[in-house]
Amino acid sequence: MLYLGEGSCQYRRRLQEVAMSDVAVNLLWLRPGKVGGSEDYAIELLRAISESPQSPSIEAVASMATMAAHPFLADSFKIEYQNSRFGRAGRIRLENSFFAQSKKYQLVHHLGGTHPQSKGCRSLVSIYDLQYLQYPEYFSLVKRRYLESAIPRTLATADAICVMSEFVANAIEQHFGYPRTRCYVIPPAIKATHPRSAYQPREKEFVLYPAVTWPHKSHQFLFELIEQVDDLDLILTGARGSAHNEVLKAADDSPASNRIFHLGRVSSDQLDSLYRRALCTVFPSQYEGFGLPVLEAMSRDCPVIAGNGGALTETVGSGGRTLPLELDLWVRALEDMREPENRRTWVELGHERASQFSPNRAAKAQITAYSDLLERG
Repeated sequence: MLYLGEGSCQYRRRLQEVAMSDVAVNLLWLRPGKVGGSEDYAIELLRAISESPQSPSIEAVASMATMAAHPFLADSFKIEYQNSRFGRAGRIRLENSFFAQSKKYQLVHHLGGTHPQSKGCRSLVSIYDLQYLQYPEYFSLVKRRYLESAIPRTLATADAICVMSEFVANAIEQHFGYPRTRCYVIPPAIKATHPRSAYQPREKEFVLYPAVTWPHKSHQFLFELIEQVDDLDLILTGARGSAHNEVLKAADDSPASNRIFHLGRVSSDQLDSLYRRALCTVFPSQYEGFGLPVLEAMSRDCPVIAGNGGALTETVGSGGRTLPLELDLWVRALEDMREPENRRTWVELGHERASQFSPNRAAKAQITAYSDLLERG
């Protein structure tokens, strides 16, 4: 396993020895507002790299839509614009054709989880999870067949991979026998928050769940939970996922439907405000390759109660509560959180945990991976 840019002397020496002017970052997979936490992770990682004194010269290969959604990219990196009008299949074809034909890069970092065809350069791929293996029932047959082919091919052809958690690194090693010496753990870059302020809930207390409506996110579990807790609202945010209609129907059918609100995708400022006014963030996901929203909540003084699936126990650490999806345990956890002194304790623990995931730490880890691969050239 290759860790987080540890050993600053070695890190600085490598940066001095390697002329890092030929790194391309593939963002063609990114559909703004529709790919969940992978977008937040990729964009904040690139922001952290752009602000690092050791930032390499990077060219971002991206669509006009991505650039419009994240204009800082054009101010920070060289840009190669590529656009497809033919949906997912068209984007995949574009990735394969562009990187197979382009010979101007020494290293390409593919942040979309799979390895397009490429020639004449080294490649690094960020893989976010192996959910399709643990919960195949949550994937369409077409998507599952694609991943069953694309992930093994990626591991066979990429020079190295990046993951967000030890959980994913271990899963890849155990399932595919992938060597840990070619796997970099790159933590997320959690943005600095505004000055901390006292908890100011709205007139009626609420808990927050920021998640795309995918099947593994377990929205229905929260509906059952709210039914058992009096005088508490549930606010949901996030884009539409494959289970969106089922989630809305379950909310409408719930005896607590008048206390369940789905706001859809909200702006970052709106989400910040919700974090700061919520009693806590509840995150009952069955599977996460990392679980970025729980750290975002902690960094905004919003305590966390999360499930214990996938990497969530690793991510939450001692900064929040992780529980199996058993209603009685969650009811008691919410009752505990409604005690002001208990809540203050969880706020402090969460803030301490989130502070361990600084942009500088993420940037150093990723730049170290770039340096290692370019040195092999």
